[in-house]
Amino acid sequence: MQNHKTSTSLRIGISVAMIIMMLGLALALNAFTTYAITNQMKVLSNLNMPVSQEVTRIYAIQQMQQHDISDMVTYQKMSSKANYEISKSQFESHDQEWNYEVKKIKDLIDTFLNYGSDYGTAGNISTLSTNLNDIESAHLQYVQKVDQIFGTYGGNTNNLNSVVTGLETQQSQISLRIILLNDEVQKLTDNLNAGVDESKQKAFTWQLIIITSAGIMSLALGYFLNLINKDLVREVIRKTRSLQKANKKLEKMNILKDDFINVASHELKSPLHPIYGFVELAQNGDIGADEALAGISKQARQLEEIANRILDISRIDNGSLYLSYEKFDLSNLLLEITSSQGLNLNEKIKIETSLEKGIDVEADRVRIGQVVRNLLNNALKFTEDGIIRVIIRYNLQKNLVEVTIRDCGQGIHPEILPKLFNKFITKGPKTESWKGNGLGLYLSREIINAHGGHIFAYNNKEAGATFKFTIPIMRHINAIELHEKIMN
Repeated sequence: MQNHKTSTSLRIGISVAMIIMMLGLALALNAFTTYAITNQMKVLSNLNMPVSQEVTRIYAIQQMQQHDISDMVTYQKMSSKANYEISKSQFESHDQEWNYEVKKIKDLIDTFLNYGSDYGTAGNISTLSTNLNDIESAHLQYVQKVDQIFGTYGGNTNNLNSVVTGLETQQSQISLRIILLNDEVQKLTDNLNAGVDESKQKAFTWQLIIITSAGIMSLALGYFLNLINKDLVREVIRKTRSLQKANKKLEKMNILKDDFINVASHELKSPLHPIYGFVELAQNGDIGADEALAGISKQARQLEEIANRILDISRIDNGSLYLSYEKFDLSNLLLEITSSQGLNLNEKIKIETSLEKGIDVEADRVRIGQVVRNLLNNALKFTEDGIIRVIIRYNLQKNLVEVTIRDCGQGIHPEILPKLFNKFITKGPKTESWKGNGLGLYLSREIINAHGGHIFAYNNKEAGATFKFTIPIMRHINAIELHEKIMN
């Protein structure tokens, strides 16, 4: 009897040890497979999608540069030097944008070259890097050739048509290379998806074998014991996941609450001090009631504006900033805004507009108007004397509209230029801080990003700063449809 008990205990112990060993192998295999799949998914989500977006952007910028060259040729033939210089400046600006976007792609690729991916994925990424370097070299030669031809105004115009034809051929070659680069990105996507599916299939097969073996051995422990153990494991996993989800939700809500309180306390108390000041001055008889009420009313409107911005930030942080799309004439909207702003300008500041009309955009009119007002108010704030230019350029083939606001004020401080569109960035070049709450540019960036556009700023060579943003003219046009429109 004792020997039987010992034999049974030994069998149970061996069965338990084998089950534990099998489960250990299953967990190790699962961890290894999860690590491999995670690497592939990280490359897919953190590299492939952003690279695809940036490739589309450099394609659009390349097309805009060709449009700028056509403008320079036209204006040179028309002997319109001012417009020629503007088009040349636009070409140089687009070249800066092109270099910036290419650098972003190279940084993404460099990040993942030594990420530890499998050989096939690393080869695809290396091919992307090589092709991008070829495109960058071809683009540099293209820009150098443009600089040689249009380096000075008023040169020989007899052969401009043949020169432009040559540039168009070179530009088409670059565009074709960019399209091929996009195909490489798609090939990387396909390889990554195939690798993920293959890894999942292998993991499933091995786990099935191990679990089946462990299940057979676990019969020694009894059918009901196995059922109870499975039920307990399922319940523990379910409760653990439920607690993890609840903790993540609470952490997110706590962060949003802290951000909202910080923003509100930082912003709302600023206009209160002037209100108290007007009340005290009125009580002491230093100013009249009408003047005090006018000052209080102005600060109250500022409070309302700040409150609305805080609510917008709260919506952005919560992911609930919704856009109400409609078709409207963007030039008319800008004309309304600039005309309204022009009523309150002093004699030293003028607003000039160059607006292409007759093309409707599909966007949120109220939000786009908010962005334009923010940028225009920003330009007026830092321009004491001179001209503020508001320019719109459309390109139906590229499905893009570009709005430019250029001032001749103080310019952007170098320390804050890289983080200009973050919250509470208010430091100026000559003062300790700018007037304002530092939220306007942040909101503008989020609104433009929500439209699928791009916003950026840079200092002018002579004086002042330039702010630009682009948005699609129409929604839901992908890169393939865009290419077909251009080729047709």
